[in-house]
Amino acid sequence: MSARPARLAAAVALALLALTGCTSHTVRCSGGTCAVSLSGEQTVEIEIGTYERDLRVAPIEAGAVTLTVRGESARVATGGTATVGGLAVQVDGVSGQDVELRVTRA
Repeated sequence: MSARPARLAAAVALALLALTGCTSHTVRCSGGTCAVSLSGEQTVEIEIGTYERDLRVAPIEAGAVTLTVRGESARVATGGTATVGGLAVQVDGVSGQDVELRVTRA
């Protein structure tokens, strides 16, 4: 591949990445509690033992997030807790698009 097509391919890849947005997350569960760190609006799978739920975090606003589980939604400010879809979710922090949550069964 010559330099020009390689540069074009790289530019297209970067443009697609910018359009889709960057998201990442980690979920660590121990003793019935899951610590969730995520960047960007997304859905993460929560597994507490055999109990599984998909947790949607969107939109992310300054100091608050909206949490959705099984059709139940709640807007929660930093430091607050909500029960949605059988999960108790505490919002430990929101900074830009970065969110820290603590999740247990309700």
